[in-house]
Amino acid sequence: MTYLDEEDLIILREFQEDGRISYAELSRKTGIPDSTIHDKTRKLISKGVIKKFAAIIDQEKVGLNMVAIIGVETGAKLYKKVASELSEIRKVVEVYGTTAEFDLMIKVRTSTRDDLSLILNQIRRMDGVDDIYVSSILETFKEEHTLPLRTCAEDKKIA
Repeated sequence: MTYLDEEDLIILREFQEDGRISYAELSRKTGIPDSTIHDKTRKLISKGVIKKFAAIIDQEKVGLNMVAIIGVETGAKLYKKVASELSEIRKVVEVYGTTAEFDLMIKVRTSTRDDLSLILNQIRRMDGVDDIYVSSILETFKEEHTLPLRTCAEDKKIA
């Protein structure tokens, strides 16, 4: 585990809010010198804490408004193989190993029911997939693309 200090957490939170913010603007906003922000950002990237800077896209505005959560039952021997194959499907956006009723839980985003049906058939045909359980998402009330980072000072306020 990588140790993060207070300034690291502040920088990470600000980048989650706006990944395009300049070091100078981030410095004005946080009071951390821009040279420190530059050094800390470089270290956070090299340690793999920051994986990449990317745009968060409104899925509905690009036509990917059909969402399904799918439970996948696998045999224990083929669990990792199935997870790997599922991860290769472009419209499978999340793959999780679970302790729940299903061995794997996945999230799929498509534009049409027909597209979803094609993906479901592809999953059913995979060697090692014993069964799948599909739940279509009707409404999204909350979907975060950030982590709930708190600084030490905020943790003390809660305690």
